[in-house]
Amino acid sequence: MTRRARMILLWSFAIVPAHLLLVGILRPELLRDPRRPPGIEAEARWLMEHPADWVAASEISDAALDLQSPRRFQLWYTAYEHARRLAPHRANTAVAFVRGGLFHWYELGAADRKRVLDAAAPLMHDEAFFGRMYAPLWQLTRDFAWLRRVAPDTLNARIWLRDLAIVRGLFGDYRVLRDEIRRERMEAFDSRRGSDDPNALLELVPRHLDRADEPLVHAMLEELDRKAFNVEQMSGAIEDVVEFAVRHDTQPLAAIGPLVKKGGRMREVTRARAALALNDVTMATQIELTGAIDHVQEWSEYYLDRARFEARRGDFHTAEAYVLRAAPAGQTPRWLAVAEEVARAAGKPAEAAAYRKRLEAMPWTWSGMCGAEVCRTATATQYVRASRLQLQLANTQSDETPPYVEIYVDDALAAEGEVRDQRAFDVATTPGLHELEVRLVNPLTRNGAQRRVRLS
Repeated sequence: MTRRARMILLWSFAIVPAHLLLVGILRPELLRDPRRPPGIEAEARWLMEHPADWVAASEISDAALDLQSPRRFQLWYTAYEHARRLAPHRANTAVAFVRGGLFHWYELGAADRKRVLDAAAPLMHDEAFFGRMYAPLWQLTRDFAWLRRVAPDTLNARIWLRDLAIVRGLFGDYRVLRDEIRRERMEAFDSRRGSDDPNALLELVPRHLDRADEPLVHAMLEELDRKAFNVEQMSGAIEDVVEFAVRHDTQPLAAIGPLVKKGGRMREVTRARAALALNDVTMATQIELTGAIDHVQEWSEYYLDRARFEARRGDFHTAEAYVLRAAPAGQTPRWLAVAEEVARAAGKPAEAAAYRKRLEAMPWTWSGMCGAEVCRTATATQYVRASRLQLQLANTQSDETPPYVEIYVDDALAAEGEVRDQRAFDVATTPGLHELEVRLVNPLTRNGAQRRVRLS
């Protein structure tokens, strides 16, 4: 390219911006975007002149049902359809249409209500949106099946729906969602395996662990056994995992060894009981000596664990000493059962028989009660003589949704159901000492009042 050609090219590049600048100075209105006028009628005229403005169409759809015009329903839907065709992938178009429809829900016919729900369905796949809208939409539609269909496939969404189902008396849906949540937790756990953050796994541990959650506890122990975690960083949920694993001998139990040695967020008594479960009597004694001073009530379960441990390895003198050490916390059914076991192992049948007689005569004593009623959870450790027991429950309040209870025996769900007036629950069990729990699943009424169930 010659020098002359290059100069012409450079001057052309300079002249074009100069012309544009001059036009901008002389005609400044060309540089300003036209603004939509306020008011729905003005916006409608604007849309006729600017038919590609999907935002204007959405705003008309949002406000149309507030008009007094007899054609407001047609305007509401037509404006939405126009905006949807112009911007099919914009959520704003559906949001405006749905918002208008929900505010005027009771004025809509069946066909228009279906249109609103069809438009809302894709929006509900977003977890944040679903979390804000599932309860108001239930209030309007009473269509729980629709909520189930449009809910995002997440653990939180299932938990929200489960809680809604139990409060509203949809007990069949509650049971289905309860099982789905367990499966979802396991799938979420498997997806998080290998994480360096133990709390990413522990946050999946439910507040109440029962035997149906044992696969989750087993998986947690496997992960603890596979790699080293910083014990100090673990949340308090690790204590629930350890207590459950010790109580039910969930394997691999050796995975809790580092937790026993370092402690972290766990109580000393939990560490000591876990050390016994690992047959590390030296560690158990060391923890006991530093933590059990003046805490007989808290440490009584450890003392009884230690008594059984010593009896099984033939040190009956030490076993009897631990039985006596636990006595100030109360001669409970478990204390009598352990005392009988130790006496029988020590070759004292008459003493063992006396303990058994007192154990069988012990009256039922429930803890966690609100007087004579269950308001959340009631527990009892009791010797059962037959293969079945019967619990009588009575509803003491008037509410359109009845109480729903779950009855657990040794952490396994043994019976459940609603209590509309009075109901007797037959619970299958085996003769022997058992831990029972009556759990009121919906402890609050829909108005937030405390629910109560009489237990006898």
